[in-house]
Amino acid sequence: MNMAMRKNFAQAYANTAVESIVTEASPHKLVEMLYDNALKNLKLAKIFIERNEFEKKAEHLNKSMATFAELKAGIDLDSGKDVAENLLALYDYCHSTIFQASAQNDVQKIDEVIGLIEPISEAWKQMPEQYKRANREQIQKMKA
Repeated sequence: MNMAMRKNFAQAYANTAVESIVTEASPHKLVEMLYDNALKNLKLAKIFIERNEFEKKAEHLNKSMATFAELKAGIDLDSGKDVAENLLALYDYCHSTIFQASAQNDVQKIDEVIGLIEPISEAWKQMPEQYKRANREQIQKMKA
């Protein structure tokens, strides 16, 4: 088997593994994965800015902006009220700041977003187990 075939098989395996993880994940785990993905891509973008590898920087900042769009899409404004509105505003701010960071190759703006999201990500990971494993319907019942 040549190197190109190995790479294709490895990519197919990775895609299947990720798809399986996402399909089986609880809503809590999906949000955790999105936070982790955003932070990973922001940190990689910083490295690529420092190396003057602007195409890779743009790729990772675009991925992080897409992740914030996904986080926004998952917000339930009806149930979440003030917290949901605050998260929506935060995600909008992060998206805008990342866009500015990309245009200006500004590592400090990326650090600002990381500084805003890391504590939320860590708090999310500390949530009680009953919420971590619950599906959407079970969470609604817990609130009632």
